Formats: sequence, C-alpha cells, structure tokens
Amino acid sequence: MQELYKEVIEINLMPDNLDKDGNSAKEDKAGLFFEKLNVMERPSNFNWAKEIFEDLHVKKTPEKTALVWNDIDTQDHRSYSYLELLQKANQLINLLEKKGAGSKNNFYMMNPILPETWFASLACIKAGITAVPTATTLTSRELEYRFETYHPDVVMADEDSADLVDRASLETGVYPSVKLVLGKKEGWTSFERIEEESMEAGAADTLADEILFCFFTSGTTGLPKRVGHTAVSYPMGHLSTTVMMGIRPDDIHNNLSAPGWSKWSWSSFFAPFNVGATVTGFQFSELDGEQYLDALSRNRVTTFCGPPTAWRMFVNMNLDSFDLSNLRISISAGEPLNPEVISQWEKYTGTEIRDFYGQTESTAMIGNSPWMTGKMRAGSFGMPSPMYDVALADNEGNEIAEPDQVGHIVVKLDNWRGLGLFSKYIGNP
Repeated sequence: MQELYKEVIEINLMPDNLDKDGNSAKEDKAGLFFEKLNVMERPSNFNWAKEIFEDLHVKKTPEKTALVWNDIDTQDHRSYSYLELLQKANQLINLLEKKGAGSKNNFYMMNPILPETWFASLACIKAGITAVPTATTLTSRELEYRFETYHPDVVMADEDSADLVDRASLETGVYPSVKLVLGKKEGWTSFERIEEESMEAGAADTLADEILFCFFTSGTTGLPKRVGHTAVSYPMGHLSTTVMMGIRPDDIHNNLSAPGWSKWSWSSFFAPFNVGATVTGFQFSELDGEQYLDALSRNRVTTFCGPPTAWRMFVNMNLDSFDLSNLRISISAGEPLNPEVISQWEKYTGTEIRDFYGQTESTAMIGNSPWMTGKMRAGSFGMPSPMYDVALADNEGNEIAEPDQVGHIVVKLDNWRGLGLFSKYIGNP
C-alpha cells in the first residue's frame, strides 16, 4: 500500500501549470492513478497507522515536525515530531490495554482542538478501536441520544465536557468502562497517566472492511445517523482529498475546524498525514479573525482550509497588516463562496480560494483541484474527483444530461464503488 501513497506524493509535487493547449500533466497523472485505484483488488487487511504513518513517514523522517499546536488565547505552544506523535499514541494504547480496552471497542473523543485529539486518533487506528468524534457543543439530550444508540466503551473529554458525560450517564444508565480527562476530575483517569507507559506498542491486524470511524450526522433532516467508515474507506479514501487539496510533504497545513466533526479528520489528519506534511492546530475560545490570521502568519502556514464564515470575516479585515507570503493554497468547504470574497482574498494573498464539496458519508467528492487554478468558474465548487462516479439526477432518479438543470448529486455504483464511500449507517442497514 505504501506505493500508492508515494505515487500521490509524486502527483502533488508536480507543477500545477497548464500547457499551451490548456491541458495539465498533473491532472492526467491523477486521473490514471484513480483509474488504477478504482479497479484494484482491495487489501484484506490494512492498518494505516502502522503501514503508512509508522513504516513510511516515521521510518523515513522521524524527527520531522508532524504537529504544531497553539492556544491563541494563552499563547501556549507545543510541537511533536512524527516519532513523538507515534510514541504518544503508543503510550495511550498501552494505558487502554491495562484498563481492558482495545480492538473492537469504541472511543468517544469530546474535547476542543488539543494535541491529545491527534494522539487518540492515531492510537485508535493502530489498535483497531472505533473512533467516535463528538462535538463539544452538544446538548445533554444530544449526548444522551448518542450514548443510548451507541454505548461508549472509552470516553476522552476535557473537564467541561466531562461534566456533560457524567450527566448523560446518570440520565441513561450507560457508563463508559474507561474515562480519560484532559485535566483532573474525580472518578476519571487523567490523560497524563500515559506518561507512565511504554512508548512502543503493537498494531492490530485490522480487517479492511472493519468499522474504525463512527460519525454522527448533524441530524438536519431527522435524528442523527451513525455513519460507519472502514479501515480503508477513510485512510485510503482520503487520497481523493489529498490530491484535490494538493498538499505536499514540505507543506505546513492548517484547517479551521472542530475535532467533533468529519471535516477535522479530512483536513487536520488524513490529507496532510497521507503525504507526511506538518499539521497545525489553533485552539481558541471564540474566533477572532485578527488573532487567527496572526497565527497563520507566525506559523508560516502554506496551505489553509477554512469555512465560508471565516473567509467572509477575513476579507473584511486589513489584510495588509498580516504577512501571508508563505501561503500557496487556500481552500474552502461547506458552501460555495461568492466571487467577491475569492477576488478580495486573491488580491491580497495571490492565492485563489478553491471550493470543495463532500459529505460525512464520503471523502472529497467534488472540488477545484490545483490544476483548476486560474480557470475556475466563479461560485462553482468544481469537478468530481475521479475516485467517484458522480452524476446529477432528477427527483425520479433519472440522470440529467443537459446543462443548466437543477438536480441531486448522486454517486453511481454500477461501474465502480468509490473507495471513500462509507460502509453503512450503523444500526440502520
């Protein structure tokens, strides 16, 4: 599997420019790569943490910085190399094993942007534990619903969220076997206990179709569903995200997203770590545009992904007062940006904001890839990734072939099944 990731690195290192006929060698190579990936025989077993993060990136560049974390409010700062990040994950695996938790268990993560989220995410993949990212903004009833429908085995929470967890357990009678707190709280084990554990740990022999990620949808059209992603659909499926974003090993990447939602896994974890890049995470109590842009500047961020609300805030600021000269890629996801925002940002930074689209049930499905720079249609979120067979359909399910028609985005499965598609709605076949 390493050869696939090495090939993606080669693709992303290619120049983005077009030839005199408007064609892109990079686009052609990416298309051929996904054609091969779409029809290749799936592995029977796959452990991304062991085979890619550890045996590819840690082995090659152990001292390279993997994570830089800042608290924007307090100016607290921590950084970890690829080796150190792996060691923290191994220590967590060993602590969990001592407490009787491991492969086949689930692990709720309910905390703000903190380094421990990266430790736990890597540990879950390596140990074969199902990660359950959980937003800190949930109400008591919303958390109770999650506990009732998917009983927690392990919960990791900051002190404030730990109170909510305890209340949810009292209301539902559902109690996690292991409770890890980022801080101190009676009845909880401090996450700092991992420092007593060995920095080496074995890896689970994970089946490729094993559910390793459970995301609760936002529930905008009913009760939240449990989206199940496998050991392959997310780690390998996000090769579409990595290519469409264009992240390279020498990049310093930032993603403005909370870890309780799938977008964090997309852009703060898999897309950059697939190619061995550096990730930054900025914690804040309330988004302050000036402080955030200053953090991007101080950390020399080269690739940045933010939501439309942030972009609209940023372009209304005095951008001349920030040094964003290191920035080479700007990405938006969530909803199409209006052309004025894109134009204003490009005027000050020289980078064109590229829109993307995907869902919790997929990886990056549609977007403006690097080779679209300079020829994007204003307000469009781009072209389908060659990982997916995407079409438009009317209300009766008939495919729309004519331009300028309104329809539903659908993923066709009759030719191939996109690798990044989720496995199932857990508990709702």
